[in-house]
Amino acid sequence: MLPALAGFLLLAKLGDASDLLRTLETDFGSIAAITIFASFFAVTSGLGVLPTYAQAILAGWAFGATGGSFGAILGITTGAMLGFGLARLVSGERVEAIIDARPVVAAVRDAILGAGAIRSTYIVGLLRLSPNSPFALSNLALGGARTPVIPYLVGTMLGMAPRTILAAVFAAGAAADGSRDLAAVVRERGWTVTLAGIVVLLIAVVVIGSIGKRALRRALDAQEAASESS
Repeated sequence: MLPALAGFLLLAKLGDASDLLRTLETDFGSIAAITIFASFFAVTSGLGVLPTYAQAILAGWAFGATGGSFGAILGITTGAMLGFGLARLVSGERVEAIIDARPVVAAVRDAILGAGAIRSTYIVGLLRLSPNSPFALSNLALGGARTPVIPYLVGTMLGMAPRTILAAVFAAGAAADGSRDLAAVVRERGWTVTLAGIVVLLIAVVVIGSIGKRALRRALDAQEAASESS
């Protein structure tokens, strides 16, 4: 609940936050500003303080579609590594018990550990595609399940990229006319156009997640069948 509320607060303060990032960009250059943002993104997402979608929107709003997408994906990947490291430090019998109590999560763990690097990367990527998979909790589960590091990072980056880029591009488009925040977008374009854009974004995210969920189910069934036949 707290991360969701913090995400809405960030979106409500989108103008102030983007002004700060643009000031950093003016003072230190684009690369430094994006790096600072990605570091903040990594800490807040890795610790589960702020949701990834809100920060991806901020990235696109402040840095544009290309810079925002790059900064958000860099922040997500670094945040995933942070969450992974913390999970490895605190994981133990309790985390294993939590995973074992959830058949789907246990099946994902078994499939990852029983597969090679490429297939493990594929499974992690499919898991990350779903918007119903909370970022910080997924980090904990995957880290606690002793997922190999490279498949974890590459799978996370590839799986999170579609909806992250969509959010950044959507925000960049909304800010393209010079609107300072979401309220200004509504005033300039009206509720109908604004809501239509949000609905299109949500539908795209849901469709991507649905495709990933079905593909993950097929991958898990195939892995289970391979294990039974061996």
